[in-house]
Parts: sequence; C-alpha cells; structure tokens
Amino acid sequence: MFSARRPVPRVYRRGAMQDVVDVKAVTAPDASHPDVVVLARNVCKSFNGVPVLKGINLEVHRGKVVAILGPSGSGKSTFLRCINHLETMDSGSITVDGVQIGYVRKGGTLTEASYAETARQRHRIGMVFQSFNLFPHMTVLENVMEVPVRVHKEDPVVVRERALKLLAKVGLADKAGEYPRRLSGGQQQRVSIARALCISPDLLLFDEPTSALDPELVGDVLATIRDLADGGYTMIIVTHEIPFSRDVADWVVFMADGVVVEQGKPEDILVHPQQKRTQDFLKRYLSQTQAKAE
Repeated sequence: MFSARRPVPRVYRRGAMQDVVDVKAVTAPDASHPDVVVLARNVCKSFNGVPVLKGINLEVHRGKVVAILGPSGSGKSTFLRCINHLETMDSGSITVDGVQIGYVRKGGTLTEASYAETARQRHRIGMVFQSFNLFPHMTVLENVMEVPVRVHKEDPVVVRERALKLLAKVGLADKAGEYPRRLSGGQQQRVSIARALCISPDLLLFDEPTSALDPELVGDVLATIRDLADGGYTMIIVTHEIPFSRDVADWVVFMADGVVVEQGKPEDILVHPQQKRTQDFLKRYLSQTQAKAE
C-alpha cells in the first residue's frame, strides 16, 4: 500500500513554521493518486509533554474499510480525531483527498485555517462518536438534518427528504419524531450514523461506535456499519470488535503505545500476526472471550 517517496510539506505549529519530518525517513505514496483518500505521514502528538502518537503512517484507499485495533491508551482515537482536526498534530501531515484539514496553503507553507474554512473542509467527512452526541432538545429528524442545514446551508426541503431516507436505511423510520431520551443506546448510535451520512460524506470515521452500548445492542449497530461497508463507503473504524474487523475490514492496523506495530490484510494481522505485541493482545482477547462464555 506504500509507494514512492515524495517531498513533505511544512506545517504551522504553535506560531512557528517548521519542517515536519526528514523526507529521507518517510515512505509515502503520491497524494495526488485518485484512489488515496487519507494519507498520514509521521503524525506525532503529545499531551502535557507525554507522547501519544509517535510517527503514524497510514494510507486509506477509496471504497476500503480500515479497522484500527489496539489496547486502550494506544492512541487510536487521538489519531482518528487528528484526521478531521478535532485534535491538532504537533507535527506530521494528514491529507483527506489532498487537503490537510484545518490548514490552508499560502505559498509553499501551510497555516492554520479559520473556523469557517475548517468547517468547509470537513464538509465531506462524517464522524460517529462513542457517546452519540445527539442534541437532546431536537427530534431524531432534526438531529440528522442539523449539520447540512445549519452549517452547510443546504435546502431544508431537500435535506429532510434525504434524512428520512437515511433513517429508513438504519431501521429508524418510525422514530423520526422522537427525542433521543426515548431511544435505546443502540438506536441513538444508529441516529448518529444517519446524521454522519446526511452530509453525503466521502469518508466516514467511527470512534469506538459500540463501546458505550450494552452487549445486546451491539449487533444492530455493527449490522448497520456492515451494510455501509457493502455499499462501498470509505471508512476508518477504531474498534475492539475483532471478529467484526476480520469479517468487514479490507485492512487492519494494530496500534500500541502510540505506534503502528503492524498492518495488513485481516487474516495476516488477526490470524497470523508477526509481532509479539499483536500476538499477546490477541491471546488476551481470546482468553477474555472464553472466560465470558463459561
């Protein structure tokens, strides 16, 4: 999935311009390739001086599903949030269809974009969070319509029709007039998925979409995501659902301690892992699964 080396842009970091990486140390594909949706190069991030991401490199192709696995605290969610600039990188580069979200190019450098420009850049990126993040004072339909109408200024009549179709798609056509508090956790998460789809995204980001759900509610949410994968959406899914990742993902990334330990096809990573860190993680998962079954 990686190809020829190419020059690395400069990024704006806390008021000073700097070269983000030594180009000789980076292997990355041509970002102009139409099949490359997400291209991450040497992404680094720290919180209070503690490194959380230590040089992440990843490439996601159009229409593919990438699952990111790893123990808690490995940096998975932080990396996902860096893609759409919900977290700012300390250094490195992430482009979505050739655009680094949260930055604009001026001459040969990148500088921080305005809030309005960043919102415009995020126009085709849908994100589903762990905690649903629905507005409690809005109906299900209003929640789904909110971003296209209020942020992207689309025609409410057109958006309403699209939103109703999406609610039907996720099995909630009869809940359009309900408020979030009257829905189960699984139903609320499916509303969140419909909301993400309502902006007609080129990329969908899922941050542990089932982690806040009771076990009996997980299946419906995973089935909805599976349908999206079958529909050809480009998706990055941070998850602990290993069987789901094996069945649905085209590419699996295993992270630990802020680095990509290994990545490859699902059978290579989940059935025949090469790195001891991955092997130990999968052994613990199997042991815990067996203990729950007893």
